[in-house]
Amino acid sequence: MSENRTRRSGRQRKVNPKYANDGWDKETLRVIRASSESSVSSPDEASRPEESQEKTTRIIRDEEVSSDEGDNVSINGPVLSQSLDVETPDEDDEDMGMDSDEDVPKSSRPRPRRPPPPSQAQGRIINTEAANVTTRSRGLAPIHNRAAKSLIYSYTFGPEVEDLQDVLRARDTWLKGRDATLPSRLTLSVALNQSDSSGQDGSQTAAAGSSNNSAFKSVSDSWNDSVLDYQILTQLEDQELYEKYFSRHRPSHSVVLGPFDRQQQYPLDHCSPFDFGWAWPKSEGSADDQASLSSERYHEGWLINVGERVNCLAWAPQHEGVQYLAVATKCTSAQRHLATGKENLRPAFHPSPLFPSAIQIWAFPTKATDISGVRTFAMDLKPKLVMVVCTEWGNIRDMKWCPLNHPPIQDTSISDPTPSPVGFLGILSTDGCAHILGIPCPPNQSSASPTAFKAERAGLCMQPPNDTVFTTLTFATASDLILGTADGSIHLFDLTDASNHAHAHAHAQPQSYMTHRLHNTYITSLATAGPVSTTPLIASMSAAGDLALTDLRSPAQDKISMNHACLPTRDIYYAPFTRSFITGLDRVGSTHLESQSATYLICHHVRHFHMSLRVAKLPDHTGVATALAGSLHHPCILVGTAKGQVHSTNYLRKVLPHPRADKHNTLGAYLQKICEYDWRPLSAQERAEQGFTNEHESEKEEVDLFHGHDARPGVSRFHEGFKPEKTHLGNMPETKKKAWKKDAGAGEPIFEEEHAVTALEWNPNPSCAGFAAMGWGSGIVRIQDLAHDME
Repeated sequence: MSENRTRRSGRQRKVNPKYANDGWDKETLRVIRASSESSVSSPDEASRPEESQEKTTRIIRDEEVSSDEGDNVSINGPVLSQSLDVETPDEDDEDMGMDSDEDVPKSSRPRPRRPPPPSQAQGRIINTEAANVTTRSRGLAPIHNRAAKSLIYSYTFGPEVEDLQDVLRARDTWLKGRDATLPSRLTLSVALNQSDSSGQDGSQTAAAGSSNNSAFKSVSDSWNDSVLDYQILTQLEDQELYEKYFSRHRPSHSVVLGPFDRQQQYPLDHCSPFDFGWAWPKSEGSADDQASLSSERYHEGWLINVGERVNCLAWAPQHEGVQYLAVATKCTSAQRHLATGKENLRPAFHPSPLFPSAIQIWAFPTKATDISGVRTFAMDLKPKLVMVVCTEWGNIRDMKWCPLNHPPIQDTSISDPTPSPVGFLGILSTDGCAHILGIPCPPNQSSASPTAFKAERAGLCMQPPNDTVFTTLTFATASDLILGTADGSIHLFDLTDASNHAHAHAHAQPQSYMTHRLHNTYITSLATAGPVSTTPLIASMSAAGDLALTDLRSPAQDKISMNHACLPTRDIYYAPFTRSFITGLDRVGSTHLESQSATYLICHHVRHFHMSLRVAKLPDHTGVATALAGSLHHPCILVGTAKGQVHSTNYLRKVLPHPRADKHNTLGAYLQKICEYDWRPLSAQERAEQGFTNEHESEKEEVDLFHGHDARPGVSRFHEGFKPEKTHLGNMPETKKKAWKKDAGAGEPIFEEEHAVTALEWNPNPSCAGFAAMGWGSGIVRIQDLAHDME
């Protein structure tokens, strides 16, 4: 060992006082020299170099742990308070001289400290071990992109078999060419059969799912029954319904449909479904004959004019036959004027006055297809507006159905004495509260007019704190609700708490059992990594643009926050196949702001949340991503833009690892435009012909900066029939010939408010997983079965 030692000069090393003492006055130098002479190591410490070295090593280890505490280490309260004694230097150590530090190497010269008492020293060793036990990781470091595929899979998704089971099954099922952008019915049938055979209804096995189902059913039925018993729904007459909550006399909306060179204009009456397959005859002949045969039409689906901006769409889960769609629209200015109170100057952060609003429940008949287990729309039967739920809670901000874990409900017969409810709907309104309503089964679906109910009292009502309002909601489980607030905190509610305490309190409401601040400002979106029983993680985004992943078991310690210099995204989608979160990133958040004018879809793996992976690139100059939707049954996601376009892509083709060196097996990312929507307001002559000129001019006089104007009458046009296109996600350098044509400044496209896609939703039921609902700011809703039969 002595041969490997480095030879050093025997000359004593001294610091040149010309440079060492430059900038110090004489009084300061005198104090430093005096303190250096009084802090020489004692003979006892010098005679025990091994013990001193051991103490120094332990101290350095403690200092490293505590220095990383604010970054990626968390220590429990008692351990932290005791470890602070090690980190705090003694008073004598603060007066140590600085000149002697340059004379002796740091490795051979231990830092002198006052020897602690034996009990205290022993406690420090125990605390160090406890700190190592409670160390938490906030994500894995990036792995080399040329590593083995097996290593990348286990590193990205997890080393256990349970971690790789879902992603490997999805890789073998959904990477076929026919599923590059949209799901095929054949692959959907294969995936559903695999899910049934493995018993996956979340991530449970068949045996465990059947054993736990009875226990869960007893718990869920308890609060379900209490909601149905406590809520008060009174049936309204048609006159009160149409005067206050649901306007009947609205002008028709003109829609231009059909092939590119043969488009025609069709009138779209208010709340009257229109089959847009009439505009797409496949061969020559009469339109009536061709439209009657759905198998000979290129496109088929329904268009509905709901009158106002579509705020949110929600398919009812656990339904096998008739599919129910809840539609919430923006309240009109006339409805807001009916409020008794006065609105606050900051309505986004304070509750609004109570004014009427309505939720529409539409029923869509379905039929079986030739593919086993897959259904489609029965185009010979028109969808109906079967129910209108009227409230006095202000504008509906968000709504989601409770994910109940019971067998799918078949078509309920009218003669059934106790029909099952359609579902339990979580509603978030501008009054600042969250409400749970049990939506009853429509009593008379054969009637021409819808059944109207007024919610006099909700089954459950969650009140926010006094100084804030609820802004977004999501269901963690069938009985746990997570609500985000305007001050950046989240509140967790147990919905079974009200039923458990109903015997003690006549009107017991659930109380928040956990509250934690995740952001510093308004929370715009929440998404949970289901099932929460195995991965209690929640992703959130605030109005400041920062994205955070939090572990609900220890939210203070286990949290990752990323700052994005972009506009906030309203939707975050959790991809169950790869255990990752997908959201949008506009060009403002791009590092190549001058050369990029497109919006990206980015993916954050749970194990690598601090890193982002680009999934798709939207076309240039189409605006930000205003809506995003994904499914639990297939990996195809829908994204809508401010320009009115709806795109679809299979995120597995970019998320799954692949060898970069093997170009033949590399999967490209494909993006398909489902439809392109154009809108323009009516001209003065057209408004005069339809007879609402005076009304429109009176609306111009009143400007509401927060709510904006009502949906203006206009003309819409749809372009469809686009083929999938391969997209390049990298930053492609421009050639010299094209560089001079580029604009000098960066610009942002601006579109009309009625032009944007405002809501997207996939159907959560397995047999109807290809159904998609799309809503625009003009009040147009498009419902279409996007699953195809191509091989």
